[in-house]
Amino acid sequence: MSDEIDPIDRAISRMIPHGTLLHGDRSLSVAFLLRERDWRPLRAPWWRGKEVSIIGADLDGNFYLRHCDGSVRLWNHQRQTDEIVSPSVKEFARKIE
Repeated sequence: MSDEIDPIDRAISRMIPHGTLLHGDRSLSVAFLLRERDWRPLRAPWWRGKEVSIIGADLDGNFYLRHCDGSVRLWNHQRQTDEIVSPSVKEFARKIE
């Protein structure tokens, strides 16, 4: 087993009471994160894309999704859109303050 600290655990430790993700010129809220062992493929009527897992959410109830291509995307329920906020989970976790 690797001695490396899980990047999600590291990000969670910095999120009290919640975190901020710097994305370009925007600051996005991060209300919670799920550890990788708790990720499950998303099955929801509103998701019609490739396989994703919910790995967190913002304060507005939008989801951070780990896409099957490895990227992390923010799903906006109101607009019914997703945007890439990071090319990987490791980079996503590193950007959370």
